[in-house]
Amino acid sequence: MKAIVKFCRQRAIKGFLRRKKSCILPDIAKYPSVAILLDKDQFARYKEIENTLKRLFELKRYTFIVYVDELPKDVMQTDRYFFITKNDFNFWGLMTIAKREALMCLAFDLVIDFTRIKDDVMTNEYILTMINNSFRMTFGTFCPAMYDMVIDSKNDDDMLNRIEILKAYLSMLLGRR
Repeated sequence: MKAIVKFCRQRAIKGFLRRKKSCILPDIAKYPSVAILLDKDQFARYKEIENTLKRLFELKRYTFIVYVDELPKDVMQTDRYFFITKNDFNFWGLMTIAKREALMCLAFDLVIDFTRIKDDVMTNEYILTMINNSFRMTFGTFCPAMYDMVIDSKNDDDMLNRIEILKAYLSMLLGRR
């Protein structure tokens, strides 16, 4: 079963990479919209991440996209929190049409992938192909072709420090430092 899911997702990712356009660097001074991909374990710190993002960026909109086993009972799914569960995938491991369209309707200037869990069926990489945005970045090196900017960092780096590093990198690239 895992082999079928992996094969279907690899095809989707390869199709995405063929269609991928050149990146457009987001102007962080003009209220960017940001999507943050988190692991289910990292989502426990969403309030801290949210506060850091608000402090560093003047955001127009931000959304946490999290792949979880089941929907959390203490957080509602809104435009700020987009949860994806195992039930949102069909037999082939592809996202259901309704969930895929809901995710594709969201447009972002910047997607930050904080995920750290190496998944043998490439769930996070597959979810990343569904997000409509102009610039993707990550702090890991699982699949560097998926991203426009890859910052190599240790697994034990703090997420809040990574956001500040990202702000410094984007400021330098935009000539604002």
